[in-house]
Amino acid sequence: MLDLPVYLETLRHAQPELPLAVRATFAEVVEGLGQDQARAEAGRCLSCGNCFECDNCFAACPEQAIVRLGRGRGYRVEPDLCTGCGICFEQCPCHAIEMQPEALPATTPLGTIGEPVVPHRFRIRV
Repeated sequence: MLDLPVYLETLRHAQPELPLAVRATFAEVVEGLGQDQARAEAGRCLSCGNCFECDNCFAACPEQAIVRLGRGRGYRVEPDLCTGCGICFEQCPCHAIEMQPEALPATTPLGTIGEPVVPHRFRIRV
């Protein structure tokens, strides 16, 4: 579910391996990375499902329903402004946003095929 083009910009560091002819014991096959290589490798990955405040969702939201909470505190979604379009979900490079269907109230008018005719909640921005 990761947005792979974001992660492919930097090449992986190859980890040295013992040749097959030398593998006669249960010794380590992959030698691992040095400190500098490990730091560079760790810097390749932006996130594994955790928000790192890239502002993609904030910038992409057409309804301005996403509010910045400040550095290190993430974002808040204003449910009265969110239309559920999913643009923030699509723009998030690590999919830290999860979209879940919302139950409709019993009083919501439905169309001929069962779709909501009007939004069940609406708020005007001031």
